[in-house]
Amino acid sequence: MNLHALRIFTQVAKFGSVTRAAESLLISQPAVTAQLRKLEQELGMKLITSSGRSIQLTEAGELLANHSKRLFALEAEIETKMADYSTGKRGSLRICSTQLPASTVLPRWIVKFKQKYPLVDVQVYKGNTDWTFERLLDYSVDVAFVYSEQKGEGVKSHTLLDDELIFIVPSEHRLAGKEVTLEELMNEPFILREKGSATRRSVINLCEAANLEMPKSFIQMEGLRESVEAVKAGYGAALVSALAVDNDLYNGKLGRVFVKNLFIKHPIRLCTRSDEEYLTTTTNFISLIKDELANT
Repeated sequence: MNLHALRIFTQVAKFGSVTRAAESLLISQPAVTAQLRKLEQELGMKLITSSGRSIQLTEAGELLANHSKRLFALEAEIETKMADYSTGKRGSLRICSTQLPASTVLPRWIVKFKQKYPLVDVQVYKGNTDWTFERLLDYSVDVAFVYSEQKGEGVKSHTLLDDELIFIVPSEHRLAGKEVTLEELMNEPFILREKGSATRRSVINLCEAANLEMPKSFIQMEGLRESVEAVKAGYGAALVSALAVDNDLYNGKLGRVFVKNLFIKHPIRLCTRSDEEYLTTTTNFISLIKDELANT
């Protein structure tokens, strides 16, 4: 079926007038009439009859008009949705994050993004550093947030915030608020994160660099918050993000141990795959985060 002629017919049916249809389409009346005749010839039936200065639809014309309205309404809907996808107003955004960004800064950014782009489907997954890089590189997610100095192969990153790794102990611990050597601290019972965690890797690296053994007594705990709660409950020491325990330190629920000549800078980084163009939704999300950080 000639869609151009069908579109003209639909306008004629809408206005009940060849003249008004021609005006709306910005073409001449004879051109409208010619297309109507072609459509009738193609279908082999009369669609329109004249009634003075107006026109009337035949029964076949009424049927065709009802279907053509739905057809072109669907076309308009498709055009709108595709335009929304091209600008990032629609689509999906899949995010993977390690626990610290997921429990601190990321929720605020996601809420602001959803408020600006309510039709975008946002999905968030959480895991340790190794797992997060794996999800990014196997295309399970579009963007990743890690709390790590680790640089995954095939990944490009942007540092969003700088944080510090610190040692914590229960608030009543004998080392709370004191400065000690790393060797003294490694003799304490410890909370160690699961394998694949960046903070666990940091403890290992510190011990290897100082030629020290790992803590002999420890509990392996999966999750940052769980590790902090174990220390608050009275067990040993842990290496954690300063950002994650700031309130607990301020409120006296935890104590900090200072290690001589040791400062461990640890960034929150936004990661994407190298040499890949972002989807528009991803670009919009990254731009929102960078704009917010620039204004704080």
